[in-house]
Amino acid sequence: MMDGAKNGFQKNRRLAWVAEEWQRYADKLAEWAMERLVNRRDVWSQYTLKDGEVRVVMLPIKERRKAGTDMVTLKKLTRHFAGKAVSHLIGLHSISDHRTAKWFTIDIDLHDKTVVNADEIAWANFAAAREWSKRLRNDGFDPILMDSDGAGGFHVWVLLDKEYPLADVYDYVNGVRSDWENFGLPRKPEVFPPKREVEDDDLPYALRLPGRHHTRLHFTRVWNFDSIGENDWLDGGEAIEALLAADPKPLPKTKRKRKVVAAPRKAKPKAPARKPRVCLDLDGVLARYEGWNGAENIGPPLPGALDFANSLSKIADIVIFTSRCSPDAVNETGMAVDASRMRIRIIDWLERNKFPFKDVYVGQGKPRAAAFIDDRAIACSTQLDKNAFKVALAKTRLFLGGKKRRTAQ
Repeated sequence: MMDGAKNGFQKNRRLAWVAEEWQRYADKLAEWAMERLVNRRDVWSQYTLKDGEVRVVMLPIKERRKAGTDMVTLKKLTRHFAGKAVSHLIGLHSISDHRTAKWFTIDIDLHDKTVVNADEIAWANFAAAREWSKRLRNDGFDPILMDSDGAGGFHVWVLLDKEYPLADVYDYVNGVRSDWENFGLPRKPEVFPPKREVEDDDLPYALRLPGRHHTRLHFTRVWNFDSIGENDWLDGGEAIEALLAADPKPLPKTKRKRKVVAAPRKAKPKAPARKPRVCLDLDGVLARYEGWNGAENIGPPLPGALDFANSLSKIADIVIFTSRCSPDAVNETGMAVDASRMRIRIIDWLERNKFPFKDVYVGQGKPRAAAFIDDRAIACSTQLDKNAFKVALAKTRLFLGGKKRRTAQ
């Protein structure tokens, strides 16, 4: 069942049961993580086991990052949560490539478990985690307090209802942990996101996802805030259900810190130019479209679509922009579609058919992009062509006339 820890799990019936529960929920957890935790898909941290030593590396390697072919996928997330091998475990970045965050975490670790007062530090860690969780609840959040390693380390994880500017998220979580010394903690706990500002080529360390621990015989447990003395820590399926049920909440408005002008520094070498973003429609461009049959029904890939997307991904970051994720989209029964859940379905379709893409856009309005590729688009570049309005009107009449004929047939 497990790699290096196989015998340890088999000898402990409770742990074996917990491991099976995480495997059973792995698919559902992967969808949840893709929707709520993935800030960027192009980089992640991966655990490795070599000669009995566990290490963590950032993937893909720098030389392959521009290609855009190695991504955080539902398959990678499922493998992590199933936890069958240390090499399947991953961590996610808390900052998007456009300097936003959709969650934050306080990581209260017991760095040296061999010190004489390790038990006292563990209790202090837990006291701080509970108090900060209480404050977060008073601020309207639904924090997840996790026993991350079973040895005095705790994570307080909060889901946000949307992406917020990095500076705002960092300022808030940094303020929550500001009284850490009052709890007798030997050092300031880490927070994610770990920085208030990042450069284009700056990739701060990632945070391991909940689930199996990479060095200890332990799976994440979740604190039961509603406990009355029994079953304080939720384990296995109960812990997983608590994770899945956590309610994303808005970030309170914070006053922006005034930016301090620092002394001039030596110019850093310029970061390599980032690829432009191109928005690509799904239906009629990548997938066969023969009329609306509900948001869940996506046609098969069109001939040549995969080769086209692969060629396009070499010169641009592909963002899928589709009306299926629109607030107006409906399913087969006429009910409104959950845009976030629809995004997962589209990601699954893209991954199964091996299409390269950077993201699937879910949001209000039109995303920023260098170009839009759509089977029903009509160009109207009035700044470049004085006849653009006239040409666009003629093309629109032609398109609508053809659409009427097709409908009549």
